[in-house]
Amino acid sequence: MFSELAPGSPFFLPHGTKIYNKLMDYMRHQYRSRGYSEVITPNLCDIDLWKVSGHYKNYKDNLYLLKNQDGERVESQGLKPMNCPCHCLIFKN
Repeated sequence: MFSELAPGSPFFLPHGTKIYNKLMDYMRHQYRSRGYSEVITPNLCDIDLWKVSGHYKNYKDNLYLLKNQDGERVESQGLKPMNCPCHCLIFKN
């Protein structure tokens, strides 16, 4: 299900959670069988990461950025649009 109070964030109900977990099990099996290692990156990062990676320039109208109590966009942090910027930080490390 979806809610306007959590834009872009799905809620997985019991049956959806079963399907999600089956898909994740399948993906993890595929990773292991192909020699990949799984990593987990933060969902919320500083907006400077999106600017350096080019995602801000290309997707700024569709990024989920934090808002202050008055509902104004606060362009300091936002939800990651995709994994590659965070993976670049892992590679850099």
